[in-house]
Amino acid sequence: MDSNNLATEPSPPKVPERRLGRHIFLGFLGSVALVYGSIVSYSLLFPRRNIDAGEMSLLERCREMCLAYGLVPTGHLANDARAYLRSEKPKPLVHPLHEILSDEKFVVQESQPHPLLGRQAPDFELPDDQGKKVSLRGTLKDAPVVVVFYYGYHCNHCVGQLFGLNEDLRRFTELGTEVVAISADSPEMTTKRFDEYGRFDFPVLSDVDSSVAQAYGVYQPEANGKPEIKLHGTFVIDADGTVLWCNSGNKPFLDNQTLLTVIAKQHGLLTTEKSAE
Repeated sequence: MDSNNLATEPSPPKVPERRLGRHIFLGFLGSVALVYGSIVSYSLLFPRRNIDAGEMSLLERCREMCLAYGLVPTGHLANDARAYLRSEKPKPLVHPLHEILSDEKFVVQESQPHPLLGRQAPDFELPDDQGKKVSLRGTLKDAPVVVVFYYGYHCNHCVGQLFGLNEDLRRFTELGTEVVAISADSPEMTTKRFDEYGRFDFPVLSDVDSSVAQAYGVYQPEANGKPEIKLHGTFVIDADGTVLWCNSGNKPFLDNQTLLTVIAKQHGLLTTEKSAE
C-alpha cells in the first residue's frame, strides 16, 4: 500500500505553556493550603506542650513558626492580636518624637479619597464600657482626634490595631492628640473583654446600631438585595472638626508614624517635609 495514501494521524493537541503554568501554580497553592490546613487542624486538636525544641515534631515546629507570625489562632484573642501586630508592625515607636518626625527616609501614606475628606466630621455621642458618654466635640477640646472603627473584640486583626495605638499612645499625647476606638460591641461585651485581656488607655465606645460607622462611610447595612458592607476605618480629625486624613478597607491601618506626621504637618511641627508615595 502506498504510504502516501495513508491518512495522516492527527497529532495530539499540545497543552499551551500558559495553561501548564496555571496548573503548576494551582497545584502549588493547593499544596500550601493543605499544609496550612493541617497545621491549623493540629493546633486546634492538640494543645501546645512545654517541651524542648529538639523534641518537637515537624507539625509542632510549623505551628510554633505560624504562631510567631499570628498565622494560627490560639483562642486567646489578645495574644493572637499581638502576634498579628508584630507580624505587620515589627516594633513600637521607641524613638523620641522629634526623631520620629524628622525621619527623612520615612514615606507618609497618603489619605484615601473619601466624601468626608476636608469636611466637618459627623459628631457623635457614644457610651464607653462604663456607661460614660463620650462625644467627638467634647473629646476635641481644641485638640486633634484619631477615630478608629474596628469590627469588634472578636477580630484579632482589629484588636491588633488597638494594641498598636496603645503602645504608641504617648507619642500621640505628646502631640496633644486624643485616640478613640468605636465598634458595634455592646458596653457589656467590651467590659467582658477588658476583664479578660486588660483595658486600653483610650476610650473604646459602643456604636451598637452602627449608625456612626454608617455616617463615616465604613458600614452599609444589607438592603435591596445588596450585602452588608463593613470596613475598618481610621480618621484623623483636626481640632476644628475637619477630616484631615482617612483610610478604610478590609485591613486595619497600623502605620502610626503616618498619623503622627499628618497631625504634625498640619500644625507646622515638622522639621523636614515628608513625601508621599
